Amino acid sequence: MDNQRKDYLWNTVGTSANAFISLLLLIAVTRINGIFESGVFSFCFSYAILFFTIGLYGGRIYQVSDVRGEFKNRTYILLKLITSAAMLITALIFIFVNGYDRERTLLLLSLVAYKILDAIADPLYGVMQRKGCLYFAGISMTLKAVVGFAAFLAVDIATKDILLASICLLASNALFIAFYDIPHTRRLEKIGWLIYDDMKHSIVLLRTSIYIFLFALLTNLLINIPRYFVDVHHPGDLGWFGIVIMPATLLNLFVTFVIQPKLVSLSERFAAAEYESFNKTVTKLILVSLGFGVIAILATWLIGCPVLSFIYAVDLYPYRFGLTLVVFAGTINTMTMIYSNILSIMRRFKIQLINYLAAAASIFVAGAFLIENDSVDGAIMAFVIANVVQAVLFFFSYQAVFRQYRR
Repeated sequence: MDNQRKDYLWNTVGTSANAFISLLLLIAVTRINGIFESGVFSFCFSYAILFFTIGLYGGRIYQVSDVRGEFKNRTYILLKLITSAAMLITALIFIFVNGYDRERTLLLLSLVAYKILDAIADPLYGVMQRKGCLYFAGISMTLKAVVGFAAFLAVDIATKDILLASICLLASNALFIAFYDIPHTRRLEKIGWLIYDDMKHSIVLLRTSIYIFLFALLTNLLINIPRYFVDVHHPGDLGWFGIVIMPATLLNLFVTFVIQPKLVSLSERFAAAEYESFNKTVTKLILVSLGFGVIAILATWLIGCPVLSFIYAVDLYPYRFGLTLVVFAGTINTMTMIYSNILSIMRRFKIQLINYLAAAASIFVAGAFLIENDSVDGAIMAFVIANVVQAVLFFFSYQAVFRQYRR
């Protein structure tokens, strides 16, 4: 099997495993610890992912689309160390401001530490992808997810202690970074010591990547703003909201494994001014994601509630319509994700920031009006409204930008 086929296979498997672990952990906690503990866990895990956007600071898209070699790979690695420190500080401030109790504080911090390790691993995966060995990253993500989930499940079953189980999840991640990710990265490229000169370049990269970071942060807020309002007004419903909103995050997985392997080739095509070919590929990606979404919406309406009720061991039939709306919103969001990646390749950032800010503002306003009275149903409606606003803005933004190159 050649490297390209292995890249597609293992990137799909690894990205899927990395995304599904949050679902599997939520299922395990719901069945073992109950719906209330599930709500606390889903809140902490979701906010750990929100803080993860700070540590990730734009992710790999800038690194793998840097076909002209603006920055060295070790500059990207050092940047993630800096942003991971900022991620931890932000989490501590969030905990202090909200005055969480000891249990929620420790659980949130353990999951934040777990995601810090993911942020540090990301530029190592970027080196692997730039060197034509994306499958190394896919294997790593697969092993981390399988072993980490097994460790979490075993400890939670034995102790019914989600904090101790989360610490085991963290330890598993640390071992794989030390004994798999770092050695494989060093075999592909001599990273050397992260010296002061790289620090200066990392600060430049920090400024350069700020738009991509803000996009990821604002995207993540679309789920976490309504989650926060539910926690404030209806904390007992957090578990239900965590279960119902989960399918939207899984749809993002589909876009990730469809577009991630295409980023380098699309960047090269755009750099070579092959604009028509570039646009055809973008259109195909949009059509594939929407087609998959339509299937997901129909499946959710027909069998979503009985299947998920069986999996979680709770009655989700009262949320059948809401669950279908969530999948619809997630499908619309896949279009936004694709256009955002493409506009980033085209280095069009300001218009994206305006779009994301408009969507964040819409969900904040909708959430403030809907969630206090309608709890989970209000949170779902706010989520749908924001995703529709965002997708419409991104569609017209891409069309307007591309017309400039077609002339």
